[in-house]
Amino acid sequence: MAFSVNTNASALAALRTLNATNRALGETQSRINTGFKVGGAKDNASTFAIAQGMRGDIAGLKAVQESLSLGQATVNVALSAAQQISDKLSELKQKVTQGQAPNVDRNAIQNDIDAIIESIDAVAIAAQFNGVNLLKNGATDLDVVSSLDRQDSATVNVAKITVAAQDLSAGTLGIGSIDITGKIATFEQATGLTFTNGDVFEVQVTNSQGKLINYQFELTDGAGPLTTAVTDTDGSADGNIAVAVLSDTTADSTATTLGKLIDAMNSVGLTAVIASDGTITVTSPNGINNATSSNTELTAQVSGSDPSAAMGAVENAINTVKTALAKLGTAANQLEAQGDFVKSLTDTLTEGVSTLVDADLAEESATLQALQTKQQLGIQALAIANQQSGAVLALFR
Repeated sequence: MAFSVNTNASALAALRTLNATNRALGETQSRINTGFKVGGAKDNASTFAIAQGMRGDIAGLKAVQESLSLGQATVNVALSAAQQISDKLSELKQKVTQGQAPNVDRNAIQNDIDAIIESIDAVAIAAQFNGVNLLKNGATDLDVVSSLDRQDSATVNVAKITVAAQDLSAGTLGIGSIDITGKIATFEQATGLTFTNGDVFEVQVTNSQGKLINYQFELTDGAGPLTTAVTDTDGSADGNIAVAVLSDTTADSTATTLGKLIDAMNSVGLTAVIASDGTITVTSPNGINNATSSNTELTAQVSGSDPSAAMGAVENAINTVKTALAKLGTAANQLEAQGDFVKSLTDTLTEGVSTLVDADLAEESATLQALQTKQQLGIQALAIANQQSGAVLALFR
């Protein structure tokens, strides 16, 4: 090798090696500082692009987890409320059953029934989470974002789980108008009402023994036998029971005759009262089945509901709520399972990104030690190479 003070080839070689060592040392220190072996596209363009795509999916899946959490909370609120409604329907069934018994205060029981029905509506209306209610009248289905379905590198579809609304309001359940007070009979009088001997007013009831009895109240002055037929005298069998209403319609006033008719009805266990407008209202412990009047100026009609029909309405409501509970329970389990899956998928993708871009710090530590030693040797080699030019001076002494 020629001696030259203009060009020191050994120093240039040592400098190139030292610069390469410094670059490698800088990269290693950057990996140690950031924890990434691929911190940007400059480090590894293809790997960084893949990692960025996976990071986008991870961010989307975290949003899905939040959606599933909100969905689970909403369904759990609805499920809890539906269970309360189911419990209240059991109470309602007990009250309706109690109302079927004879000699009970049906009006008091009806008050309890009305309170239970109101509480069912209150629970259905209050069963909301974040403004979403699945139980009230007019509730709409709940769509919960459940997953991101990637078709290819450029196409991602958003999957949803639909939770069907379950309208559990009293009206929809068919219990809003339950009435166990039974049917009532009314006799409404026309202007100028007059009575005639032989007028018959019939009230048909079911007695405490379950027998169908037609009470026939016949106006008579007592001068002759009743025209109505008697097929039963003590109410132990289905049939007619004739009741004489002693009133001389030619001598008694209309008000007097009305009073005697009411007394006769009360005497057989019915409850008859007269209103200020002259309307007679007749009730019975088991309700009224039918009522008729042979006097066209005192017309009879029956209104109200059959207490026995209330039991069927409650049973239908119980079955409806049982079905709703099953659907809500299934939806709650589905959302919970999907939430666990999305969490597991997110963790797996996160681990995958880590495998692609995270630095192995144990490996980087060993590399750092080697590069630091190599750097020191490079500096010494450069120093030795720099001294070669000075050796030329010895040739000129």
